[in-house]
Amino acid sequence: MNRSMTIKSLLIGASLTTAIVASSAQAQDRKFNVPAGNINMTLPMFARQSGIQIIAPADQLAGVRSPAIMGVFDTRVALRRLIADANLEIVADNGAAITLKPRARAVTTPVALRSLRSARATSSWTAPRAFQAADASTAQAEPGTGGEIIVTATKTATTLNRVPISMQAMPQEQLDRRSIRSVSDIVRTVPALSMQTSTTADRVPSISIRGVASSTGAQTTGVYLDDAPLQKRNAIGISGSGTPVPALFDLERVEVLRGPQGTLYGGSSLGGTIRFITPEPSLEKMSAYARAEVGFVQDGGVNHDLGIALGGPLIEDRLGIRVSMWQRRTAGYIDHVDRFTGDTLAKDTNSSDDWALRGALLFKPTENFSLTPSVYYALSEQHDADTAWQTVPETTLNGFTYPAAVYGDYQTGANCNVGDNYAASTPRCVARQPRTSRIFLPSLKAELDIGSTTLTSVSSYISDRTHGRSDYSYIEPGNFQGGFPLVADIESYRSTPIYENKRTGFTQEVRFANDGNSRFNWVVGGFFATYKNNSNYHIVANLDDLTQAVFGAPAQAIFGVPVEPGNITYHRDQDLKEKSLAVFGEANFAITDKLKLIGGARVSREKFSYHQVTAGTFAGFLTPTTANGGLTDGKVKETPVTPKFGLQYQLDSANMLYATAAKGFRVGGVNQPPPASRCGADLTALGITSTPGTYKADSLWSYEVGAKLRSSDRKLSLNSSAFYIDWSNIQASYGLPTCGFGYVVNGGKAVSKGFDLEASVEPIYGFTLSGLVAYTDAQYTQAVVGPAPSSTLYIRDGDRLPVPKWAFNIAGEYRFDIGSYGAYLRADWQHASRYQNSFGPGTGSFTPDTYMSEATDYMTARIGLRRYGWEFSIFADNLLNSKDVLGNEGGRTGCATGEGAACTTYENYTLPYQYVTFRPRTIGATLTLRK
Repeated sequence: MNRSMTIKSLLIGASLTTAIVASSAQAQDRKFNVPAGNINMTLPMFARQSGIQIIAPADQLAGVRSPAIMGVFDTRVALRRLIADANLEIVADNGAAITLKPRARAVTTPVALRSLRSARATSSWTAPRAFQAADASTAQAEPGTGGEIIVTATKTATTLNRVPISMQAMPQEQLDRRSIRSVSDIVRTVPALSMQTSTTADRVPSISIRGVASSTGAQTTGVYLDDAPLQKRNAIGISGSGTPVPALFDLERVEVLRGPQGTLYGGSSLGGTIRFITPEPSLEKMSAYARAEVGFVQDGGVNHDLGIALGGPLIEDRLGIRVSMWQRRTAGYIDHVDRFTGDTLAKDTNSSDDWALRGALLFKPTENFSLTPSVYYALSEQHDADTAWQTVPETTLNGFTYPAAVYGDYQTGANCNVGDNYAASTPRCVARQPRTSRIFLPSLKAELDIGSTTLTSVSSYISDRTHGRSDYSYIEPGNFQGGFPLVADIESYRSTPIYENKRTGFTQEVRFANDGNSRFNWVVGGFFATYKNNSNYHIVANLDDLTQAVFGAPAQAIFGVPVEPGNITYHRDQDLKEKSLAVFGEANFAITDKLKLIGGARVSREKFSYHQVTAGTFAGFLTPTTANGGLTDGKVKETPVTPKFGLQYQLDSANMLYATAAKGFRVGGVNQPPPASRCGADLTALGITSTPGTYKADSLWSYEVGAKLRSSDRKLSLNSSAFYIDWSNIQASYGLPTCGFGYVVNGGKAVSKGFDLEASVEPIYGFTLSGLVAYTDAQYTQAVVGPAPSSTLYIRDGDRLPVPKWAFNIAGEYRFDIGSYGAYLRADWQHASRYQNSFGPGTGSFTPDTYMSEATDYMTARIGLRRYGWEFSIFADNLLNSKDVLGNEGGRTGCATGEGAACTTYENYTLPYQYVTFRPRTIGATLTLRK
């Protein structure tokens, strides 16, 4: 509580300070805050801020762009800068009004480009404008107005429409207007992304792109904060696994790269990469960004969000700084309900609190050398799972009839499991499932310009820790009773897995890149990473009470060993170590002024080692040995090569076609042997005595063609791509039917094919209609069958990968003026079709009641006013209060055949059904400042 109040006080104080400074600055009549954009919008804005009437031929300026004017300037100097590339000149100026008219001769070459050409006049060849590297001063435009966005997906600065990759870039202003506050919002708004949502709260959900999904082993999607990798190998079992995701505050942009990015980003970018890019400190001007938000959650509590970022020169042209602080309370909406009385025991328990701090310095002692040290710290406290329960129907078991337990929307029965015979006398308790995550990431970036080449070094250290509790109070009784979770003759049962996951790591990348303005452009480098990950958990449960109530005997009589002191029934400690050493390079050669040949490769040496200690009642032994499976070690060494080839045809500076072929790779790993005493029946049914000790690497080839097109007036843009992915030797997670453990097998082959299309059009002045659609047809093309005699079907030929076949995102935004204020209206609608989330009929792990995830729809809306860098808006998230299910568990499991035939009987009927939905409708208001 003290920490929270301290951070909130700092944020409030910083916000007030910024507001006072901003208000003072507004009193100076030559302080300008005009973003880049359509000049028919920026000229009126400039006129209001200067207090001078400006007369210009608006009908001749359609589609003309102007650069940003930020800071304190002489009015006439600023105006000339604003119109420099607009073919305008000042023809009259009486002090109160300025008249502009077209020049007799058009200015066609931007200032920044003229400077580049002049500086390189001695070169024997200069890249056509279509192929030249981007200059941020001329290319970065106001988001949402059809302007350029600078991206660094290829590790060089390039405008988005010139990158031969299917990708989406979202600047911070777009994130704010689209109400994107979390990684789940990114997944919801970017077609071809999907997230494997679990009903348990012990791990961060995994993100996949184009159906290349896995919840086990190394990640399939790379996640980066600037140049520092964040992706984290999944540990086994209850673990606190999951890749930490940065706070979505004070970002330059978020880049989503679809398709394998192994050449530049390594093995965990099998399906694609998500990059969170932060603003660099400025050496020239002060800037500020602040956001305050409040939201009222239907059937829940109140959200609030407060953040501030400040930056600017400490020593002009030599030393700059950027610091930010952010805090958010996300309100809960899940209520714990007593199954006997229907009384609410705890309300809105699944709230969360998040904090983030970041600081960066830019030190430029000479014109060609700079150092950028930075540090990032974040803390996330999730107070309970987002899981609700469906009603448990009236059931008769062992001669006792259990009345129905009724649950409504956003209600759960996750409490101490009180027996019916003791309901009148036993106090209730709530079984929350909290999770706390911390990340600390300092880094140092050094850049040295050596003529036409830049040397970049990025060093980063990462330390992250996740700890929390889960709840097995209903799972373990279900394991003993064919899935039914209630026990009449027990006073109260509580089973609590307690977990902790710690990782430390160091990465170093060194790369050389030329300036991008030659006929032959290239980037080459080396990468090193080392990680240590410890994951441990233990289960605390009054197991003797449970076995006595169900079997009439203590746990020792059932499992062969007693419960350990402290009611510990199982404990496991894992140590994972990873090392990666790689060299990489990517180059392009301009065969003609329009056609470019692209090639690259990455060669890596990957090492992974594993050590585990397991023991406890559920394991069937208290002293771990190699013979009983309590001590497990394993190593994996691999040397993958991931090449890339492509062609890029630049029709002109704004329109481009491309084709690429790229390989992706993911290193293998080690399996956890399941406890024989608990899983012996499952292993026997599968015809095996233990699970495989290791699993191999998987890899894929992706073939893609695409186009990035834009009309000359920039009112219409179209980005599209079609892809075919051939994925082999897939690492697939297989769950043992009844005992709750699982392992990884190399699951044959799969194909993912489809297309994505992004379009934006401005049919009338100020109104933009945009849409994204993704079609992904991803399925296994080879069955995986276990050993004889059972010949269990693990994966069926034709089973689908967990990604919606269709996903849409349609948005409309109307920008207009109300007096001296800029205003806008915006609405977004997202749809995802139903999809298969686990293996299908005939497989041993088939769950007929939950293996399909249904279609989802989500809508947001926002209305806002802007003036002098301030923006106030009112928003509605989940406008139609969608209750579509995102993930669920329960129902029938343990197919009695598992050999490809239709299942007629199942070993378990697991209750209750548990599910996760969208957050309820939230109405609120946001105030932002950009200076």
